[in-house]
Amino acid sequence: MQKYIGRQLKTARLNKKLTQEQIAEAVGLSAKHYGCIERGEVSTTIAVLTRLQQVLEFEVFIMIKI
Repeated sequence: MQKYIGRQLKTARLNKKLTQEQIAEAVGLSAKHYGCIERGEVSTTIAVLTRLQQVLEFEVFIMIKI
């Protein structure tokens, strides 16, 4: 699930033409930690996912693999 969420985040970020550093700064994370989330190396919280959703403008339900 972590890798799936990471791929979705990366796709959303690239569609917005933003860097990992820009996203990390906008949501209050270190660039290193955000990179780990995007690569699926660590899980994230609903709070962080909600902030990412606001910055990247995606629907949270696309992050849920059914």
